[in-house]
Amino acid sequence: MSPLEQTLSRLQELCLAFRPVYVAYALLCWILWRVLYQLILWPRFLSPLRALPGPPLGSVLAGQFPVIMKGEQGIPQREWTKQYGPVVRVVGPIGIERLIITRFETLQKVLVSDWVEYPRPSFMKEILGFVAGYGLLTVTGDEHKKMRKAMNPAFSLSNLMAQTQMCYDPIYALISVLEGRLGSQSDASKEMVMSEYVTKVALDIICKTAFGYNCDSLRNPHNELAEAYEEVMGLQEPSCIARIMGFASMPGFKRFLNSEWAYRHRHWFSKLAFFSPLYVAIDSMHRIKQISAHMLQEKLQESAVTPDASAKRDIMSLLVRARKADMEQEKAVYTLTNQQMMDQVLTFLTAGHETVASGLSWTLWLLANDKHSQNELRKEVKPIFDNNPRPDYRELKDLPWLDGVIMESLRVLPPVPMSWRQAAKTDYIEGVLVPKGTLFYIPIRVVNTSKEIWGENAEEFYPPRWRDPPKNHATSLSLLSFFGGPHACIGKTMAIMEMKVVIAALITRFEFEPIHDDELSQPVDTITMKGKTTPIRVKRVI
Repeated sequence: MSPLEQTLSRLQELCLAFRPVYVAYALLCWILWRVLYQLILWPRFLSPLRALPGPPLGSVLAGQFPVIMKGEQGIPQREWTKQYGPVVRVVGPIGIERLIITRFETLQKVLVSDWVEYPRPSFMKEILGFVAGYGLLTVTGDEHKKMRKAMNPAFSLSNLMAQTQMCYDPIYALISVLEGRLGSQSDASKEMVMSEYVTKVALDIICKTAFGYNCDSLRNPHNELAEAYEEVMGLQEPSCIARIMGFASMPGFKRFLNSEWAYRHRHWFSKLAFFSPLYVAIDSMHRIKQISAHMLQEKLQESAVTPDASAKRDIMSLLVRARKADMEQEKAVYTLTNQQMMDQVLTFLTAGHETVASGLSWTLWLLANDKHSQNELRKEVKPIFDNNPRPDYRELKDLPWLDGVIMESLRVLPPVPMSWRQAAKTDYIEGVLVPKGTLFYIPIRVVNTSKEIWGENAEEFYPPRWRDPPKNHATSLSLLSFFGGPHACIGKTMAIMEMKVVIAALITRFEFEPIHDDELSQPVDTITMKGKTTPIRVKRVI
């Protein structure tokens, strides 16, 4: 071998020997560059959004995230919009930019006219999909249109009227439980955490109206479905939500959580506090899905072999019968698959009871702190219930005080205080170039309490405003409690009526008072508007 060949061979050996070092060095440089770019260069010097008004950027790593997580739900965002205007840029954590939007034209573009171009971000779809099914709540575009069209008949007025009557058995079970707590003395009063009771009654009602299933969690606290939901909903605590959002951002999160492997090895996650929410989520949702699958299977068998199944008016029976009729047509039509039906079961169970429970809790809290509205409501509904203990949909639909109390509660303290969208394309918003991937924070509570729409007392609970609502209220985007556009809640009318029936029945029997005159129940930062478990005083109406 010549000297030249020996030299080249030696150099090749040296390169091979040091290649891992070079690769590791290059990888480290790339990681440091990405961190520098994400945390400093992009948000502070390069982003086209940096000229938009907003609060200070905050710390390099956390940004304004600590302010959001520690503040009352929606309040930091409301203060920012008051200070900086209808489009606010907020940064953090890890340099992520988000835009808070409140102007009607912008909401119209993002939620209505260009809704397909502004879907839910993937982390939100994964969290919602895991606990509420990958159904109407999470799908979008053409699939969403077809799925909603297939489900609309189940929410017709005639079916709603039948479902209203299904509410009364759980409601009177709740009244019996409260009567038992108060004892035999007519003037007795008790401090009760009413949010716990209305959560159970909401679950019992959705099981009845959606599936014809008798959950009876009020009298059977160890009901498997009720226990599983109590555990999974207990994860709605700020630190847990932050961790779960981080997990949901990881590739493969959906497949992993739904895997048999994750369920079999779920106990591993309970060993470390940081991962413990995953153990609770996997274990609870496995039980919920098993019960949901059983309920759906019963409905499918019922439709096939039971002659009188056509008389049943619960939502799942209606959907199963509608699908069967569509499949028997000669021409091809869109029908829900078994998996999609299963996803709807989860959607109804989770979204249909958790949001109503939150709304009922806050309505009772607001009435306890507004004795005048409570007394006026009682004067309105008590004669109706004295005459008929189970008034129908038409008897309750247009009662002015009842309507005002429910709608005002949903406006001031919406069960879901915010939502998210993400730009699927680069586009101009408010005259500013918004890059693809930008997050939009839809501030439901902020819009609901806008003084430009609702007047100077917009942030106050004032039920009479619904007798003559402001002209700006005419648009569906001025009250976002049930969202707006194609993704508006399909069960809106059903949820409102359920709240009306529960509140009216309770108000005829009981008075509600705060334990201390100056006591506040602060909503905490979770997916639904949760309050601290503050008790209120309950006593019989004499």
